[in-house]
Amino acid sequence: MVFGGRGAIGSAVRRRFLAMGWDVTATSRSVVADADDAARWIICDPSAGFASTAPIEGGAPYSAVCWAQGANTSDSVFDVDADKHLALYRANCVFVLETLRVLLDRNLLGPAARMVVVSSIWQRIARQEKLSYIMSKAAVGGLVQSASVDLAAKGMLINAVLPSALDTPMTAANMSEAQMTAMKGATGFGRLTSVDEVTSTIEFLCSERNTGITGQSVTVDLGFSHARLV
Repeated sequence: MVFGGRGAIGSAVRRRFLAMGWDVTATSRSVVADADDAARWIICDPSAGFASTAPIEGGAPYSAVCWAQGANTSDSVFDVDADKHLALYRANCVFVLETLRVLLDRNLLGPAARMVVVSSIWQRIARQEKLSYIMSKAAVGGLVQSASVDLAAKGMLINAVLPSALDTPMTAANMSEAQMTAMKGATGFGRLTSVDEVTSTIEFLCSERNTGITGQSVTVDLGFSHARLV
């Protein structure tokens, strides 16, 4: 199951899972008329919450689940709007909790299911004008840690993957060219992290090869969050 299967990361995860021969169910905010693959599609809008009657049973039991949906905004302590803040928190964090609960209540997860929430490096570090986004992603870290303890009795693993800025439309919409150039130069690699590097990490964490990693927030950022070139 891939929530947010048409976004930059979600699309890449969906294609990778299909290439592995997996039976994939994916969600989109609207009707998918131009799907070019074998995924099973359902309509699901994170900003509106999750309808408990959504027809997600078709591909069950799910051995792997990836939450790649989400929303972004720019604000600060000087101009934050409480309603918009809560809407972002619902899309980025509460939606994961709600859908996980539905999957558990309906017994739609296979034994030893593996799950990954796509978060962001801004879950752990801060940048200007991203208050609500950072707070909503920081909450993902707590969700994953707590859920990993609760799910252990079922033999299920859950983790978060924290990408840095990627060369995607979302990055272009939320960062200036100067900011992206600065990020490229922040480490010796001289480039942004690739979508493929993120999806390969998600693939491993969702695969049978992962037998012991759970409750972790795995950073995929070419060292950006800890590198200081001087």
